[in-house]
Amino acid sequence: MKAKEIEFDMVTTRGGDRGESSLYNGERRRKDDVIFEALGDLDELNSALGVVRAQVRLPQLLDIQKHLLVIGAVAAAPRTSREYESIPHLQRQDVEKLEKEEKALLGKTEILGSFVCPGETVVSAQTDVARTLARRCERRLVTLIRDYGRSELIESQRYLNRLSDYLFILARFMEQRQPL
Repeated sequence: MKAKEIEFDMVTTRGGDRGESSLYNGERRRKDDVIFEALGDLDELNSALGVVRAQVRLPQLLDIQKHLLVIGAVAAAPRTSREYESIPHLQRQDVEKLEKEEKALLGKTEILGSFVCPGETVVSAQTDVARTLARRCERRLVTLIRDYGRSELIESQRYLNRLSDYLFILARFMEQRQPL
């Protein structure tokens, strides 16, 4: 099947050439606005998880990546926009599901009571990179919540907090080379 051909202007719009970009509702903001910092960090985390998922084929990672897209969509849509209402938000049960997956993985993983130097295996090191990115994403959301009044992102911030724990355990699990 031949890929759909797209016009150059569909990808390269030149809209950001003056240092601005658009939120989900079309509102223009500076590219260094904290919202775009958060979106960039989420994108970086999602890409890092894609590298891990390509190696371990763990279905939970695809679910996590989809949740990251939801978090980004919520952050990119002002609450006052009509687009905001159409976006699904993370719920407490999403955090609880991740906690259950974390607990199940922890039951199969030995965690030592000392600091870890990443790099035992390539995939565990890449998982640790994703873990650190999850922490950065969480810090960015805390800024949006506290400084910009974006309390609707609190459950997403909790999710990212649990995600970094899950990724820590997953990295240790990968080092132990146990079958999933």
